[in-house]
Amino acid sequence: MPQHLSRTLAVELATRTISVVNPQNRTMALDTGLRRHGIPLREHPESDVLLDHRALVAWLLKTYGMTSV
Repeated sequence: MPQHLSRTLAVELATRTISVVNPQNRTMALDTGLRRHGIPLREHPESDVLLDHRALVAWLLKTYGMTSV
């Protein structure tokens, strides 16, 4: 059964991910946050998505079955 993110959780995960100073470690932070909620990382986001909070929220919602913003 696929896991779905709420918009609130997507915003929280994006905020925590973007707050990681080193952009190279943001994928690892995102993976950790998703796993904390029982959701495995399905695919790695493009590097430019990890630089923009709004783009990351949209990517999370799209990737995990919700409509994008």
